[in-house]
Amino acid sequence: MTDDPVVDRLTRSVHTSPLRAVRADGGTTSGRGRHRILRELCGELARHPAVRSVAGEPPHEYRETQASVDPREFGRPSQTASLRVTWVPTPSPGPDASDRTSDTWLRTPIHAYYTLHYSEESGFDCGFHCEPNPHVDGLLHYQERASAGDAYTYKPVTATARSASGLLWELMDTLAAQLDR
Repeated sequence: MTDDPVVDRLTRSVHTSPLRAVRADGGTTSGRGRHRILRELCGELARHPAVRSVAGEPPHEYRETQASVDPREFGRPSQTASLRVTWVPTPSPGPDASDRTSDTWLRTPIHAYYTLHYSEESGFDCGFHCEPNPHVDGLLHYQERASAGDAYTYKPVTATARSASGLLWELMDTLAAQLDR
């Protein structure tokens, strides 16, 4: 035991509950579920007209998906852009039971932590993040900044999709609307 109650609690949970042990990706399950979902999302992204190429990283146990995209498909003047997708299917620590009926989860029916983040070589970047962030109430939000040195602006968003693939297409459509304004 240590003098830090958080370390003690995490240490106890790792030793007493192997199924709920916190993994390096922040989840509580093996990477198989995440890999399967990200592999599915790679296939979906490959079908999007803006996507030039897409790959999961690392190759045999995806922790994220990276895509090269054509920003002109989104009405952007940039020559190159990238898209990064992450997924944590069983986040830990997950929301408390009371949070599951609050705005923490109500803006999305999918209870996972995920990101879909777009970046251009100019430093402009934006994306959708469903994860704890002290700057935003709830989990699901859109963030944007004009260049790498600027601060992000944040706003809550809502998603209605009930599957990972449906969510990807919904967020890609919303991203296109955000970028082409």
